[in-house]
Order: sequence, then C-alpha cells, then structure tokens
Amino acid sequence: MKNRMLSALFFVILPALAVAAEPRVIEVKLDSYTIKPDKITVKVGEPVLLKVKNEASFLPHNLVIKSPQAGVDIKIDVSAGKTGEASFTATQPGSYEIICDKSPPIGKNHKEKGMHGMLIVE
Repeated sequence: MKNRMLSALFFVILPALAVAAEPRVIEVKLDSYTIKPDKITVKVGEPVLLKVKNEASFLPHNLVIKSPQAGVDIKIDVSAGKTGEASFTATQPGSYEIICDKSPPIGKNHKEKGMHGMLIVE
C-alpha cells in the first residue's frame, strides 16, 4: 500500500517538475538601430531563453546584457538575416541595460544610434 502511494505521488510530481523547468521563451528582433522589445521584464529565478533575430538586410548586430552579479552575462552576435539564442536565470532584482555594442570605424556606435533597452528583473 505504501509503495503504491509513493508510486502515485512520483507520477504526479515528476511531470510538474518537468513543466517548471521549461524556460520562458522571449523573441527579440534586431533591426537597423532598434531592439524590439526594448523593455523585457522577468522574475528572479525564472529560466529565460532569448531567441534573437537580426532582421537587418546588411548590418551585423549583437545583443549584450552584462550583469554577471545578477546571473546575466550575455553576448549574442547575429549576422544580418540570422538568428541566435542565449539562456539565463537572473538571481537579483534590478534594471540592467541591453545594448548592441557594434561600432563602425567612423561615426556613432549602434547604441548611440538607438540600439539599447532595459532588462527589468522583479
């Protein structure tokens, strides 16, 4: 009787744990000097998968979020028309800058041209 109850409990809890481990998927689009969405909100401890697509036809871009103290240390380089992915689980609440840090030999860098946003961790 005890073994049956443990077995039943195992089959109820195991699928719930598998569902809880699935990351939240957030699609991010990079274009000519924009990041969309430019504000991403997640929860502390929430596994996140960023799927990044560069919709520009010529320019390479990247998505950079550098906050290793908060469990977020991402740099995804994406050629024009290509995609990339990165996973993270934020460990501290706060606001963290999202940028494209590409810089041409002359002129303004991509961040200065508008490629920036904010990761909000609650």
